Amino acid sequence: MISHENALVHERIGSASLLISVRGTHPSSVNVVVFGGKGGGTLVAFSLSRLHHVGARCAGFLNDVEPEGAVVGGIPVLGRFSSWQKLPESVAFVAPLHKAKQMMARAQLVRDLGIPRERWATVVDPAVVIADDVCVGIGSFLAPCATIMPGSRIGDHASVRHGAHLGHDSTLGDFVMLGVNAVVCGYVTIGEGAHIAPNAVIMDGVIVGRHSIVGLGAVVVRDVPERSIVIGNPARLAGTVEDKGIKIRT
Repeated sequence: MISHENALVHERIGSASLLISVRGTHPSSVNVVVFGGKGGGTLVAFSLSRLHHVGARCAGFLNDVEPEGAVVGGIPVLGRFSSWQKLPESVAFVAPLHKAKQMMARAQLVRDLGIPRERWATVVDPAVVIADDVCVGIGSFLAPCATIMPGSRIGDHASVRHGAHLGHDSTLGDFVMLGVNAVVCGYVTIGEGAHIAPNAVIMDGVIVGRHSIVGLGAVVVRDVPERSIVIGNPARLAGTVEDKGIKIRT
């Protein structure tokens, strides 16, 4: 699933990096359109602004709530999600649509857009510390001060937020959210669509199941089953993620 063939070409210019593969477009002339707006979208736009000296630029948002022509954080809304097909083929896309309890639906939404793999960009902020052998999938976002250690793998459309740490030989699946200042130790596997909240800690060798939620500041010392919600120190089961929402244990 995650390989050098599927990952985007990793270009480094000075201390900045932008992973991009759009019909051979060089990072010095890439326009990126971001799905969303306030929240994850503006965070990606912020990192793109920090990559302006290598030609990267947030050209606008696609948003199904804000009307076309609205301005979010100084950046225009170009249309609805479906408008991506009207944009030039040179435009690349990122879809940081992560939200706890909704990732099954949101992952399907991104897949249903039908955007070719080569048009997804992966944005790596200049302040990220990332080992040379790390493999990152399409459409992912690595925020300032994240640290990505040797041997780790990041899937498609994942998000590693500010100050988060991904330990050596660990794997984040597709659509995973690793929250602000969360710590993932070595040899950890986090399944597709899982949400790791800020300041959580995942101990060495743990497996976090698909679409699970690890709560704020939780310390996970044992495996988490799929679609589980865990909280506390040590983390304990507090509920489950269902197709139509969450179910809290009583």
